Amino acid sequence: MVAATCYAWLLENRMIRGNKKDGARNDNNFEFVVPVMNMRRGKMWKQQQAAWLFHHAGLDATSLLFSNEVDLETLMMEKQLSLLVVGEDILKTNGEVGSSCTVLTDNYCEDAYDLLQNPILKKLMLAGILLDTQNLSTSPKLSMTRDAEAVQLLSVGSTPNYRNTLYDQLMQDQRDDKFVDVLLRTYGKPPSERAYDKKQKDTNDVRTKKVSPVPGKPTPPPVPAKSNVDTSRGKKQNFFAKLFGFGSK
Repeated sequence: MVAATCYAWLLENRMIRGNKKDGARNDNNFEFVVPVMNMRRGKMWKQQQAAWLFHHAGLDATSLLFSNEVDLETLMMEKQLSLLVVGEDILKTNGEVGSSCTVLTDNYCEDAYDLLQNPILKKLMLAGILLDTQNLSTSPKLSMTRDAEAVQLLSVGSTPNYRNTLYDQLMQDQRDDKFVDVLLRTYGKPPSERAYDKKQKDTNDVRTKKVSPVPGKPTPPPVPAKSNVDTSRGKKQNFFAKLFGFGSK
């Protein structure tokens, strides 16, 4: 999730830079890059480590897109979508590094080093490497020299013990009320409560069906619910600005 989010931001900004350099910028061109998490939004309750990282880094996770929020099949059938899977199509570790975020850092550290200076991006990528390698574990199966080099690069300007402090925070069990409120606002109810609500709804539906309407009184048609879809989500000019907390929200 971290690698996908950071890759999309870096690639989008590299594309914008390339278009400006070549004079090919076209405001009517709606081609852009966005990360899509391969799960439902509510499943983030089971990925609290990642959820806490997004919150701690200052990422506006309400702007993230999840698989149940995008009609990927239709977009692909209409040839309006090109899909890249992290770890399969891009950012493959190939047993040479312990983290996809290391590959991403390597890819951008030379020709687009300034893009890596975004503080939110740096924290996300550093955390991604630390989690994947268990804080640069001495085990060769988990961490390699390139991972350590990427961590050093992303730690420039930080305090000497910042890496260990960040990793310790990531490994803590986050159960305080404030973080639970963040989870509720960002990802909705936990799956257990959703299942209970659905069970109660199904039970009420069965009871309703058993009750016959009063003769002579027409049953009023249901009032259609107002759409809660955020029409601004996914717009090229605002997506990453809101996600990374800069520019117009």
